[in-house]
Amino acid sequence: MKYRVKISSKGQIVIPKEIREKYGFRKGTEVFIELLDENRLIIERIPRLSKYFGILGDTKLSEILLREREEEIKNERERLSELGVE
Repeated sequence: MKYRVKISSKGQIVIPKEIREKYGFRKGTEVFIELLDENRLIIERIPRLSKYFGILGDTKLSEILLREREEEIKNERERLSELGVE
């Protein structure tokens, strides 16, 4: 089935409700867009990390990486402070 949609002034398109509900596209869902040719593209959902690592629940990879980076920065600041370097 084909749907006709318009691109907004901000370059956004609305995925029709029927498709969002059928395929589980919700607010915040991340997607890849792949250009096939001048007239066609593919929209592909990016799987959540939890699909591959159930122990992480719904945590996104970016959130994990940000927490790890914050901890690294904190540790480095403490190390530099102990050395008397600011």
